[in-house]
Amino acid sequence: MSRMHCRLVVAALVLSLVSACKSEPPPPQLESVTSALGAWQGRGSTTIGFVSDSGRFRIRWNAKNESPPRSGRLHLTVHSAVSGRPLQEVLDYRGEGSGSVDFSDDPRSYNLMVDSANVDWSIAVDGISGVYRGRP
Repeated sequence: MSRMHCRLVVAALVLSLVSACKSEPPPPQLESVTSALGAWQGRGSTTIGFVSDSGRFRIRWNAKNESPPRSGRLHLTVHSAVSGRPLQEVLDYRGEGSGSVDFSDDPRSYNLMVDSANVDWSIAVDGISGVYRGRP
């Protein structure tokens, strides 16, 4: 192999190694961001109104102080605040407890119908939206 040919081979190898080591920046990642839409508490039934700009939200709930024992119920249904039609039953719970439920629909005004008996309840609604992280 000639000396010139060896140099070309070495140069080609160096270029391919440099190209292989070059890394493209990672693509932007969509991350969820939550924001408080409201928090309420009470005993008995009521209607809670709120607006979700994304149509995605999380309902955090807590039922406590059941009296008399084994008689408590917390039932939550999401309704359209515009038409009044029920969109989804999100919770039907008996007794004391807590948890969260995610909901996804179109951006709009909502009513959360709270049907409760024999428990104190607290409800918080957090809006969920997406934001891209890692943009160049």
